[in-house]
Amino acid sequence: MTDRHQIKQAVVIGSGQMGPGIGYTLASAGCNVSIYARSLKSVERGVQAFHAAVDILAAADCISADEAADIRTKISGTTQLEPAVGSADLVIESISENLEMKQKLFAHVENTCRPETILTSNTSGLPATELAGLLNHKDRFAVTHFWNPPHLMPLVEIVKGTETSQQTLNTLASILKKAKKSPVVVLKDTPGQLGNRLFHALLREAIWMVQEGIASVEDVDTAIKNGFGRRFPVYGALEHQDVAGLDTVFAIQKYMCEALCNETSPARFLEDKVNGGNLGVASGSGFYDWKKRDFQTVREKRDAFLLELLKAEKAA
Repeated sequence: MTDRHQIKQAVVIGSGQMGPGIGYTLASAGCNVSIYARSLKSVERGVQAFHAAVDILAAADCISADEAADIRTKISGTTQLEPAVGSADLVIESISENLEMKQKLFAHVENTCRPETILTSNTSGLPATELAGLLNHKDRFAVTHFWNPPHLMPLVEIVKGTETSQQTLNTLASILKKAKKSPVVVLKDTPGQLGNRLFHALLREAIWMVQEGIASVEDVDTAIKNGFGRRFPVYGALEHQDVAGLDTVFAIQKYMCEALCNETSPARFLEDKVNGGNLGVASGSGFYDWKKRDFQTVREKRDAFLLELLKAEKAA
């Protein structure tokens, strides 16, 4: 097994929305990174996105000019999978969410890479144990779920499969901390992992409240963004309960829990939106009318906010 301080060569399989940012993360930790894609055009697009991430962080003074220059030397791209993974200490897969496709890919990579190479998937929900189903060395497999955009979001969820070794978990946590990420370990291979499971509990309640006429879409989002959401960068949900007092929390939960939505299938309101072709930004309408809203402006505002948080954390 790779020593936790010896991940020097990494391969990111996939050059789409997540791959380049994952590549940046590893390069910022000192790894030489190769982004693999099947076509040269996709490789070039991925490498360009990697450099764009460096540009963004350097322009915001989140990294110095010297750090940016060093990180740029760490990246390469390839359409040749076997030579790339053959010398890798770590291989991270970031392709389409298809279990069978991922399983076959990992089986092929395992037959090509060195015995000590760690293999991980960036899946946002597929079970780690099933992803490792065709592997001979399941102890060196885990999920590493990065959040979008991966070059700006600190959280990475390390999901333990039933046979993932503690050494694999330690190695992954070590390299991610070196990249200034905030890794958390999901000890049980559960649907939705950690972050998405928490998010969908909130989302179920939010959609249900709109469906039942309790509040508008806009007011639900305003309550989240300008209410309890404002506190989360400072202290988390459980931390806040200690501040409030667990006796108070217990008393509130005794009457609140039975009033919350407990549906085990998607809300009727959401189903009606989908059946009506109101899919969100892609169709121009969803919960909001995106013909009257500019998604690019919203995304730029999001990224600017995330950059300010990174700068504040660096200065602290």
